[in-house]
Amino acid sequence: MTNSSTLRIGLLQFAPKLGDIRANTDKIENLLEESQPANLWVLPELASSGYNFSSLAEAEATSEPLNQSKYIDFLISKAQTLDTWFISGFNERENHRLYNSSVLIGPKGIMGIYRKIHLFNREKLFFHPGNKGLPVFDTPYGKTGMLICFDWMFPEVWRLMALKGAQIICHPSNLVLPFCQTAIPGYALTNKIFVATTNRVGKEGDLEFTGQSVLVNPRGEYLLKGSRKNEDVMTVKIDLAEANDKQVTPLNHAFDDRHEEIYSLHEKPGDTSLMNEKKNLRREIKELKQQYTPDQLKETGINVMNEFEKHPRFISAKTIFLYWSLPDEVPTHEFIEKWSKEKKILLPRVVGDHLELREYASIESLETGTSYGIQEPTGPVFTDFENVDLVVTPGLAFSAQGARLGRGGGYYDRTLPFLSNAYKVGVGFSFQILKYVPYGELDIMLDEVVSNSDIQPERLI
Repeated sequence: MTNSSTLRIGLLQFAPKLGDIRANTDKIENLLEESQPANLWVLPELASSGYNFSSLAEAEATSEPLNQSKYIDFLISKAQTLDTWFISGFNERENHRLYNSSVLIGPKGIMGIYRKIHLFNREKLFFHPGNKGLPVFDTPYGKTGMLICFDWMFPEVWRLMALKGAQIICHPSNLVLPFCQTAIPGYALTNKIFVATTNRVGKEGDLEFTGQSVLVNPRGEYLLKGSRKNEDVMTVKIDLAEANDKQVTPLNHAFDDRHEEIYSLHEKPGDTSLMNEKKNLRREIKELKQQYTPDQLKETGINVMNEFEKHPRFISAKTIFLYWSLPDEVPTHEFIEKWSKEKKILLPRVVGDHLELREYASIESLETGTSYGIQEPTGPVFTDFENVDLVVTPGLAFSAQGARLGRGGGYYDRTLPFLSNAYKVGVGFSFQILKYVPYGELDIMLDEVVSNSDIQPERLI
């Protein structure tokens, strides 16, 4: 393949068979044999395995390590035989974690990987959120980015990759909602890039996929559009150099005309209005807690943790960063004692302005710390941050979207960014779950908040 911005791109819309890698490779091979050649083929999300898993065990059964995969080997072989490139969804296993991934494959092998960041619905039960960021890859035909399915909902990711120089964003999908295909022209136009969304068709269990794969140019025009229900193999010639022109009018530029200084929702660090808002909310939560007796809080909190034991993320986790609870927090003492016999439990120890992770050994190994009188571990320091599967944090207040209000020390917000592979969960009482929790640019969002199912306070309705 020569270095040229002109290429023929193909969208391979089909119905992967759930749990059958061999059937899916055979299907892809048959479709390719019936099609005209293309320089780049874009396949659906999870094209290797199918999508609608009934359990984590079923998802794991057809997951594969990137470098030990029959599916990847098949695509590499086809890339070499056909002198072409592939972008395909892939059920990736790394150690004991699953990722909903997209791989970029050329005749020389694996050239790039992206892991889905925005997990949709029940995907959260099986996959870890992506930890590879938003890479843009150099290829013989131009700069290419990858997103996967529900990532489409978040305009930030499109803009960031376009700012990194992506001329085309390839978007393997298993869409079940009817909105994406009509939204894609907007993303292509506002970023002046090509977008290739390859969806799948067919049904799996209670899900019906919406087909209608699309290729859109930087003017927001459809160049290809597939059917809703049928398998389709479509190709068209494009010139990625068109995406280099960001001019809208002679006096307007899609990127240069931005005013980044006014786009942030976050307050500046140290902003007194944000600090006062947090201070007032801490006082309000304290008053709410005083309406309950210690025994009521403890009983409710134990119920929260009993339910949390059933969470798929907890069940699959092997290394968990927990907290030793204070009297007004969801209690964890008995929970830790119970599960430390089966899982590696880490607890925080305040060191300077951050948290040090140490392994929990026993109650006798704890000592009273200098911050809030919390009992802290004295066991070995744990530094293998990439192998922390799950983080369970306390907080004074949470939003359903994962914003967290702590006690004001900022220890967790300085520590959580190091645990990039971990699924982050906040646990709290129902009255701590609010519609809105003030947060700044240094505050870390959680993946999920778990609480009891009591009636919510009137302010939340």
